[in-house]
Amino acid sequence: MSAVRRSARAGSPPTGRYRQRGINVEVEALIAGLCSALIALGFAFIVFGGMSVPIWTDWAWGEWSIGMVSVSAVVVLGTVAAGVGYWRSRRLVGQEWRLELPTWKFTLDAIVVAIVHTALGALATAVLLFVVQLAFRRLTIDPVSASIGCAVTTGLAAYMLYLAVSRLNTVSLSQRMFLFVGVGLLTAMATSTDPVWWRYQISVLGAFGNRPSISFNAILIVAGILVTTFALYVDRDIRNLHTARVIRYRGAAPLVSTLFIAMGVALAGIGMVPVNVSVTVHNVFAIGLSAIFGLLMLVSPIALRGMPLPFFLATLGGLVLLIGATWLFYGPSILPLTNYELIAFGVLFAWITMFVRFLAALLVSNAAELEARTQEQLQEAAGPAQQKRSRVSFKRATKAEEAARAAAPWPETVADSEPGRSRETETETETGSGPGTESGPGTESGTGTESGTGAASGTGNKPGTEPDTDAPGEAQPAEPSPRTVPLPDDLPPQPPLPNPHDTGLRR
Repeated sequence: MSAVRRSARAGSPPTGRYRQRGINVEVEALIAGLCSALIALGFAFIVFGGMSVPIWTDWAWGEWSIGMVSVSAVVVLGTVAAGVGYWRSRRLVGQEWRLELPTWKFTLDAIVVAIVHTALGALATAVLLFVVQLAFRRLTIDPVSASIGCAVTTGLAAYMLYLAVSRLNTVSLSQRMFLFVGVGLLTAMATSTDPVWWRYQISVLGAFGNRPSISFNAILIVAGILVTTFALYVDRDIRNLHTARVIRYRGAAPLVSTLFIAMGVALAGIGMVPVNVSVTVHNVFAIGLSAIFGLLMLVSPIALRGMPLPFFLATLGGLVLLIGATWLFYGPSILPLTNYELIAFGVLFAWITMFVRFLAALLVSNAAELEARTQEQLQEAAGPAQQKRSRVSFKRATKAEEAARAAAPWPETVADSEPGRSRETETETETGSGPGTESGPGTESGTGTESGTGAASGTGNKPGTEPDTDAPGEAQPAEPSPRTVPLPDDLPPQPPLPNPHDTGLRR
């Protein structure tokens, strides 16, 4: 499909089918929740094996609980529900821009979004059941009730995940990214095997090789991939603001999105190479993340020219705070490394949240201008194709007109026949023969009959004399009145045919 057609389709106004698709999202989410609940019910009933189980217990193979089964079911079924919901929602109003993405980019985007939302759902499920276990200590539940509890928990999680990914935008994605990273880091801190990890640095949380360390590194990797996917949404919003003549420079979108992708790669590299694997490579990724983020804040007043002044003032404040923390850590060394990393992470995610909210506010306030400019661009892009179609239509119309003109009859001028006259008489009149009959040998009748002796008779004329039109006893034929066949409207009028009774002689 050509870019013009993709843009026209992505920028077209919502039709009845799209509106019906928005209603069907609720039905599809309900179906996804019911299917997930039934699958979780069967899985839990098989796993529990007729034994009473607690609500929550430590993760150990063979020691099942409602929390372990529910979290496992949410991880699998929630990922499927989120992926299907994100794929099915690309034709909703406000989500059509995803139709323009290449297949590989949309696939990567869908996978990352599904993983992040599933991770949030699994964390929320674990926290909920852990708190419930604290409320009902030493309680064990029969296998039927425990299976039903797993089914309800998994079904609600799948239903909410399907709806969450179906109406995703830049602001909601940034909030969930911040929530995912924040909850993941707090979970890793709370479950670390070293209670005094804060004496070293945050990166030491992923250096122990146990389950909390693996979770910490996985959170950083997924967060980095999410930042690279987040660049797609930022790129789309900046391009829309440039179309609405808010952002001045066209290169702002690729520049900012490229820096976001670089930050995502650096963040994922921190998780892929923990400090116990390679301190040098780990520090390269960590310092690179801070440097790229500082560069983004430095170029934002130029690249994002057109944004409100308070945004640039807040950016300047964040940049000053980051530079000051860096100087305090590397200069007098009065700032611990853990504090420096916490400040850097806080400034990073706070600035991203502020940035996307300003983008969203500008898009809302300039929605009318954006729609008008989008329609103009679509018309300009479709101009050559429209002109070609117009030329083809004109040629077809011209050929049809020529064919109709060739098939249309030419106008005829005929004499009105007298009552009772036959068609043969009219033919003779048109060819110049009179109505007379033969009167004898050597005699002809008509307008120029002569006797056998050469005497003129009837209306005959002698050579050199003028025709006698007032001869008595002769019935003069009536002057035929011309009868013109109506012409089509698209043909020019044709001159009448010459009168057959006009001899061309003048007095």
